[in-house]
Amino acid sequence: MISQGQITVASIDDKEELVATDTAIDILGFTNDEKMGIYKLTGAVIHHGNMKFKQKQREEQAEPDGTEVADKVGYLLGLNSADMLKAMCYPRVKVGNEFVTKGQTVPQVNNSVMALAKSIYERMFLWMVIRINQMLDTKQSRQFFIGVLDIAGFEIF
Repeated sequence: MISQGQITVASIDDKEELVATDTAIDILGFTNDEKMGIYKLTGAVIHHGNMKFKQKQREEQAEPDGTEVADKVGYLLGLNSADMLKAMCYPRVKVGNEFVTKGQTVPQVNNSVMALAKSIYERMFLWMVIRINQMLDTKQSRQFFIGVLDIAGFEIF
């Protein structure tokens, strides 16, 4: 997912940012297992962008162009990488009452890989938002207000 962009930014200290993130996760009350899950899923999403596929000779069928990255993704997701690659290149589609294996072209597999990475990240992010909101909820009554910003300034009603 990041293979197309800049990996390092001169003005950002990655080590310092990781320590701050790790501390924030601890302060918010995530367990060590949850924190490790967040890191593993994030790593898997990032590695998805490095997965490469090539077209089989004389066929419009995609196949993995090496398994090193898929092995990393599989490890981080707790999946067998061979099964994961098979599911990406030859998805099973339900037709009527039975399942049929369907071949995928390289662009179709690349789209599937990116869709999977985005879905994993989306679900993790939504889970984190729900957990953080639960942890920060004070259970006290709330006072709501409507704020309106116009030319004259900010007013509370």
